[in-house]
Amino acid sequence: MAVVATLADVMDTDPVELDPLHSTVDPDELDALVRVRNGTNGDSHISITHEGYAMTVHSYGVITITPEHELAAEKYEGGAGR
Repeated sequence: MAVVATLADVMDTDPVELDPLHSTVDPDELDALVRVRNGTNGDSHISITHEGYAMTVHSYGVITITPEHELAAEKYEGGAGR
């Protein structure tokens, strides 16, 4: 739910207007990733694209969202597009 709510906020839209997240990733597996794990060191994360945004969800609960066109521009500016 947090991923959908965060993406909807970034897109300034109602969450019900988004394509279902389960069309991109298994929501149960995503929930399992971010559950608090006692004794776990480090970070596990998953990166997905949905609705034109690249999202990374970290096991410690942080979600980063970047429009895909910004990522493409960064790659091109960095010389990857040459």
